[in-house]
Order: sequence, then structure tokens, then C-alpha cells
Amino acid sequence: MRAFIAVDLSEELRTKIAEINKDFVGLGLHGAVKFVDVNQAHQTVKFLGDVPEDDVERVKSALAEITKKPFDIELRGVGFFPEALPDRVRTIRVIWVGIGRGAEELKALREDVEWALHDLGFPLEKRFSTHVTLCRVKRPLKSTEIGRIVKMIAELRDIYLGKMHVEELKLKKSTLTPKGPIYEDVYVKRLEE
Repeated sequence: MRAFIAVDLSEELRTKIAEINKDFVGLGLHGAVKFVDVNQAHQTVKFLGDVPEDDVERVKSALAEITKKPFDIELRGVGFFPEALPDRVRTIRVIWVGIGRGAEELKALREDVEWALHDLGFPLEKRFSTHVTLCRVKRPLKSTEIGRIVKMIAELRDIYLGKMHVEELKLKKSTLTPKGPIYEDVYVKRLEE
């Protein structure tokens, strides 16, 4: 099963993300970007890839042992990868919303997940970015399109979307389809006070 571990976003934050998506739709980037389904918006904690069915129970058991307390996160600001100064942008691959407050707690949770799964043979990932993907660029952008995107991102750079209380960590199954991935919760680990 293709799987990853994530923190789902609240409905309130997903609604705010949908509003930001409308700003980008208004830029006329027809066919250039593919938006993430806001109903599936999440912060990926660790991508696992293909996990043999026999190992799924071991992953659940490892997640069950994590002892982090619930914490708050705030979504704030829009950016893009690969990062560059506004006047030096040549390509954009991903447009995202950042996580401000709570980012350190999220990184600590991710580190616990990394070590718990490393003991099961999953490789340690060095890079981790606290962000929620809005959309991915599907074709090379024209310089005029890049200019419009960079201008919109500059306007949204400091936008505050809201906060939520993180109480659950989820093991998710990802099924790829022509219309986009379908996510299914396989295991939910409640963070404990």
C-alpha cells in the first residue's frame, strides 16, 4: 500500500485555503497548475512510499508508541518552491501556505516519527518543510505567468489563515487515480495530554 503519515487540517483552515486558491485561479494559469483537493489538505509528516501489507501493523504499533502532547499550529503566509528572490524567479514547482506558530512542535513530532520508523527499516529523511501544498505546477511557466504568480505571492506573503489544535497523527493510504489521489485513514494516533 502506498502510504504516508500526516496531520490533517481543520475544516476552517481548509475553507481559508479554498479562498486563496480562488486568487490563483483568477490569474488565468489554465492548465499550468493542479490544485490539491482542499478536502484532503494536510501537513505531511513522513512519506513512506509502498509499504508491504505485512508491515502496516508494525507501522501502526510504532506510531502508537509516540508520546507527544497536542499543540497548536498557525497557518500564515504563501510561498513557493524552489525559493528565490522575487526578481530572480525562473521556475516555480509548488505554491504553499506556511506554518508559523507550532512549527517547532511539528518538527519535534516529525523527528519522533522518523526515529520510530527508522527502527523498522525506513530511511531517515533529512529535509522537512512545515508547509501545506496549495498546488503543483504541471508545465513550464511563461515569464508573464511567473510574474503574475510572484506578484500574488507577494500580496499574500503575510496573510494569516488561522490556527488549529493538533490532536491526531494519521497513517494514510494513498491511491493514485487519473483524477488525483484518494486518501484513506488507516490508523489514527491520538496525541496525549
